[in-house]
Amino acid sequence: MDSRQQLGFVAGTAAASALVAEGGALAARAPGEGALTTVLDGGAEVGVAAVPLFDAEGDPETQRRKAELAERLHAYGARDVVLWAPPGARLPEDGDDAAARVAEAGREIAVGETGEVAFPVKLGVRKTGAEGSYMSVLGGLSQQWARFTNQVAGQYQLDSSAVHRLPRDAEAVTRMVDFLVLVANGLRSEGAETTVDSEDTWTLQRIAGLEEPIVLAAPPSEAGDGRAVRRLLRRGLRDASSELDAEGGAGLRAAVLVSIVAQVERELASIALRGIDPSVLAGWDCILLAADGETRALLGPTAPLGAAT
Repeated sequence: MDSRQQLGFVAGTAAASALVAEGGALAARAPGEGALTTVLDGGAEVGVAAVPLFDAEGDPETQRRKAELAERLHAYGARDVVLWAPPGARLPEDGDDAAARVAEAGREIAVGETGEVAFPVKLGVRKTGAEGSYMSVLGGLSQQWARFTNQVAGQYQLDSSAVHRLPRDAEAVTRMVDFLVLVANGLRSEGAETTVDSEDTWTLQRIAGLEEPIVLAAPPSEAGDGRAVRRLLRRGLRDASSELDAEGGAGLRAAVLVSIVAQVERELASIALRGIDPSVLAGWDCILLAADGETRALLGPTAPLGAAT
């Protein structure tokens, strides 16, 4: 599958899980037929369009690593998985090692569920002063900086830029913080520094019916700020509406925004929707968000679309 087909499969899966009434017969167009998926249930027809809020094609290096990792995942038998790389993360250079980790983690996840896979990274800790109790934090642990206060003896700098996403398990995050406190307090002299083994935790999803692994990743340099999201949202919804119109435009219409985020709670799509021209939204029965292995309804519907007639 190319990037367009992959996004179509992810969008169709998100729509099926969020919109189809339980117990109904489900039929979805094969992903090889394009980015638009039709879901049928109880006589209702839903046109589903994928709207990426990131550069799905990526830069040549990202594309190379995606292709290598997908190929190795296929060889390891992990063919029904979607790997969500967090924003700013560079796909592993060693595709074979990464595929082995993903395949092993995938065996612990039931089909239809999401889980996590951890990649080893190095963090840097440096003592900058003996007074007070403070640690400045760069990178993925930056939102945890206050938890170091009154635990470290002195002033420190933590470089956690290799961490792009923290585990969902709050206790796992606490263990990371506590271990770094121990390491920091072991640095006795000002200017002393050390490296710490840690993990970058990415989301892994298993999808029934998927026969080729999908790696979703944005170029590491992509900012993903609010302005970029609004621009991609406006353009994507217009293009998707035109594609659905070209296919006949019948039935209900659902747009699935596919976004690369570290945690779905930090998504920017819902904010961007509030400031968008209402005429851009007029032709949609609902708008969903697929991000970090989760699906959320951002605009309608009030009832499962599968129940419509």
